[in-house]
Amino acid sequence: MLTNFKKLLPLALLLFGFFSAAPSHAVELPTKMEYQGAKLTLNGQGIRIKFFMKIYKGSLYLESSSSNAEEILNSDAPMSIRIDVLSSLVTPEAMKTALNEGLEKSTGKNTASIKKEIDQLNATFNSDVGSGDFYEFIYLPDLGVHVLKNSNYLDTIPGIEFKKAFFGIYLSSNPIQKSLKKSMLGG
Repeated sequence: MLTNFKKLLPLALLLFGFFSAAPSHAVELPTKMEYQGAKLTLNGQGIRIKFFMKIYKGSLYLESSSSNAEEILNSDAPMSIRIDVLSSLVTPEAMKTALNEGLEKSTGKNTASIKKEIDQLNATFNSDVGSGDFYEFIYLPDLGVHVLKNSNYLDTIPGIEFKKAFFGIYLSSNPIQKSLKKSMLGG
């Protein structure tokens, strides 16, 4: 009897995650985005999964499609990452923790030079977050990463080094989730 339980446990966990993690409605993403004169097109999108649960949908918008992560990271051109929250388990503290962990991975634990910018990013997560909310992180050259929640402007975090680290959460050689990186690159 115990061996049957051990065989069924992974399936039970998978089914639990599938049925309990995401809302029943699908997130409709725009295929195009325009912000302060920058015209961006959806490059790719994927689902961030943690412990068998769908946490959020991540989408990458670029001026022209690309599957070259290194070029995108080093490019000083308009681009955006959109995060559509799918789970009610996401909280402001969880967002801060996840992004800070992602920035640590992205930079090889070398975040000292962008500590001020990371603190500024963390300060934008000061209100409730729930399933159906979305964040847009829009990089504009010479201005920085504009942070919007549900299309409402929150702040601008300056610097291309911060932009590289932030986009590196998803696109670096050590991304937060390899399958999400592949999907965002159109794969």
